[in-house]
Amino acid sequence: MESCYIVASVKVEVEHMQQKMDWKQVEHVHEICIMAPTQQLEEKARAILRKRGIADVDVFVTSNGRREIIACARALAAKGARIIISRKGTQQIVEESTDLKVVGLNNTLTDYLRMLKDWGLHTPGLIAFFTYDPLSREVMEMCKMLDIQVKNYIFKTDEDCWGCVRSAMADGAVVGIGGAWTEPVSKELGFPHITVENSEDTIVGALEVAQQIRRIQHEEAKKQEVIQTRMETYQAVLNFTHDAILSIDDQCRVQVLNPVAERIMGCRAADSIGKSVDEVLPNTLLPEVLRSGETQTNQVMMIGKTLANTNRIPIVVDNQIRGVVATFQDVKQLQSTEQKIRLKLHEKGLVAKYSFSDIVGESKAIRNTIQIARSYASSQAAVLIHGETGTGKELFAQSIHNASSRRDGPFVAINCAAVNNNLLESELFGYEAGAFTGAAKGGREGLFELAHGGTIFLDEIGEIPRETQVELLRVLQEKEVRRVGGNRVIPVDVRIITATNKDLIQETMEGRFREDLYYRLNVLDLELPPLRERGDDVRVLGLQYFRKLCGGTVSDQQEKRFLDMLSQVQDYAWYGNIRELQNFTERVHILLQNDTEINSVMTEIMRRRTSGTPQERKWPGDEASQERKALVAALRNHPGSMEDAARSLGCSRQTLWRKMKKYGISRE
Repeated sequence: MESCYIVASVKVEVEHMQQKMDWKQVEHVHEICIMAPTQQLEEKARAILRKRGIADVDVFVTSNGRREIIACARALAAKGARIIISRKGTQQIVEESTDLKVVGLNNTLTDYLRMLKDWGLHTPGLIAFFTYDPLSREVMEMCKMLDIQVKNYIFKTDEDCWGCVRSAMADGAVVGIGGAWTEPVSKELGFPHITVENSEDTIVGALEVAQQIRRIQHEEAKKQEVIQTRMETYQAVLNFTHDAILSIDDQCRVQVLNPVAERIMGCRAADSIGKSVDEVLPNTLLPEVLRSGETQTNQVMMIGKTLANTNRIPIVVDNQIRGVVATFQDVKQLQSTEQKIRLKLHEKGLVAKYSFSDIVGESKAIRNTIQIARSYASSQAAVLIHGETGTGKELFAQSIHNASSRRDGPFVAINCAAVNNNLLESELFGYEAGAFTGAAKGGREGLFELAHGGTIFLDEIGEIPRETQVELLRVLQEKEVRRVGGNRVIPVDVRIITATNKDLIQETMEGRFREDLYYRLNVLDLELPPLRERGDDVRVLGLQYFRKLCGGTVSDQQEKRFLDMLSQVQDYAWYGNIRELQNFTERVHILLQNDTEINSVMTEIMRRRTSGTPQERKWPGDEASQERKALVAALRNHPGSMEDAARSLGCSRQTLWRKMKKYGISRE
């Protein structure tokens, strides 16, 4: 049923389209149009189109005369025509006056034979052939073979037709053979005239040629569209890239000069294209690359007043150097971009703030440690930092990062003891959407992904659970992560630095830490000296922190009073190391600011601090029970500050978190 409808629709469309139309009145025409000079040719063409079911070809009758033909052709072109089928005289006029492609309805030898046969021209006498172009040699030879006396009269304009007919009559011609142009003239002059009509084969042949041309035009249009799109894309890339781009051909002539290059070089592309490169910009060294064929990269040069980083690369086609392309990057712009990147990293907290110059100390112990750490910075191997609480493990980790080749990459730090075991794996490796209840829509990248191209610092590495250790080992071995709940692997390029205050050898012996992971992490070992082994660094560090607390301005009297107080504890072992010294300095600063009686307070400070390390203190009764009670009491006395609670116990906040996890104590 549907096929019948389609056939019927096509038939209706064909019949509709082949109705007679006036080219002056139609609003739109098909790409192929037939311009028929006679009513007879128009009817024959329409009959052929109906017979063959061709609906996308229009037929129009045009009166004779150059002006009329030009007007018709231009009107059809404006209304959508691209190809015209016409007789010879019309063809030449249309080609001269428009950009339309024209297929000629040229009379063939067969057409002339059929015409002579139909008219039975056997009467002796001269026959006049009226043509727009000289009659073909084949027709002349045919007439000679048939003993037909012929003469060819050629016309180009309406006026020529009158001259041709009159000349034929004067020559004694008995009949004229021509087309629509000479027929009305012969009729008016009373000269017998036969109009040559095109055969069906001629018309069909012209239609096939026109349709083939249309297919080719469409294909070319598509190719041109693709080429145009590519050219516009390339131009957009050239116009909007941040680099200046200059290229030359094998004759050292400028071929490409993008807007950034115009700005840097102080010239216009329109004035430079085609000129010698040395004329546009001397000392580019592009001719040198053209001669040598050697690439030059990261060359710094002055272009006018701009310091630029330059890359020069030969253009090789078919193993031959056809030119050179150069890119120029404004060094100031590069520096600005780098600053912006580092600012973004800083905003995310993915930046190392400290370097070796921030490590304060004059003792041999700390100087030797810094020297070893500096040497580690030149390597890509994993670093394991050992040290007591408060010795500055993260400070050294950041310094190693900032002294390494990864300094421009991110620095990501996490304290493994401060993260719930259930969440640690998703923090490190990320998770996919729906991996667990409460997972963020779309998932989230893990810290290893954030650290790509930089360094990840895992503090308190000894606290991670065994199951997480297995996944961490796989990441270190394969250099790729798989998000929690995901099945795709993500390659990562990360240097790992870890830190611990535990004896990991003992941990591995007791089965709490994987031995294979330990040796993966402990490629480069760095032991940080405790403060009690750093001699006079206590005085240097304490005074620095005190001055900082005073806003950088401290009176001689304040400084003397602080140093006097510090001298009173010179034999103290500082089991909390630098962090404990900072806490001590802060408390003393507050007391001095409020003119508090120092001696009594100092007695209380030292009473608590001289009883040994928190680890060494002996709790009366059950040791674990008493330690737990002390933790609970500290948290109760300082409900709003974990820092103050830890400080009251003489330990770090990380140690407090770890002990809370050990005894199952919450902050509530």
